Amino acid sequence: MAKVKSADRVIQILEAVGSKKCGITQRELAAELEIPKGSLSPLLSNLVDRGYVALDRLSKLYMLGPNLVVLTGRYLSSLEIVRVGRPVLEQLVSEIDEDAEIVVMKGDEVLFLHKEECSKPLKYSIAIGELAPIYATSAGKAILAHLHDAEIERYLAETGLVSITRTSITDADAMRRELKEIRAIGIAYGREEFHQGICGIAAPVFNLYGDVAGAIVATLPSIRFNRETKGFIEPRLKNAAERISHHLGFAQNDKKEFKGSGKVRRI
Repeated sequence: MAKVKSADRVIQILEAVGSKKCGITQRELAAELEIPKGSLSPLLSNLVDRGYVALDRLSKLYMLGPNLVVLTGRYLSSLEIVRVGRPVLEQLVSEIDEDAEIVVMKGDEVLFLHKEECSKPLKYSIAIGELAPIYATSAGKAILAHLHDAEIERYLAETGLVSITRTSITDADAMRRELKEIRAIGIAYGREEFHQGICGIAAPVFNLYGDVAGAIVATLPSIRFNRETKGFIEPRLKNAAERISHHLGFAQNDKKEFKGSGKVRRI
């Protein structure tokens, strides 16, 4: 099917603007997309007027607009794992008083779909829609650990385990050992591997077919990541993950351990 040129360009513009956290100028956008200025200007003007792109008049930088965020929020809220998981996450946060998120795989990254915030002032602000490397996050490792070994090996072979912080796991054998332990205990840890000073505790969520649907994660500053805190959070986090899995139709035969099929629902 032939592409509609103007529609395709609008999508290219949104993708390019969205990929730049600090914004992008019209000149940079035209060069990157190889779109003539005369064709780009009216498209940008229309997107700004409709609120899908925002323009900072002083810096001349284009960024994603509020209406696009609204559409994204509606889409994320419509996902079943978010719909059934939101009230469970609310209760979890009220119990542990730490931030918690619902996370799924998107390609070879993890995507933060929903967040509930705690009352504590010292915390890490994760944006809904933020992407992160699977290997460097507790939620990503919680999902990865419950795939078939062949899928884990594919991921490790194709993904460079690059050091993001001083505690990032960059050795494939060390990652295999950690994934084995996560499978055994049903809990994954992130020890400042993606953001310095931030730790995570995650548990996998499964769907009707026993496939990994995602994970829920409690994120907290490293100064609160200790044996007492972990001992308090872990059983409550596991219980919340089991409840969401149950709402998704997962029948847990072995109460000691989740046993997925090794598949994962990607979006």
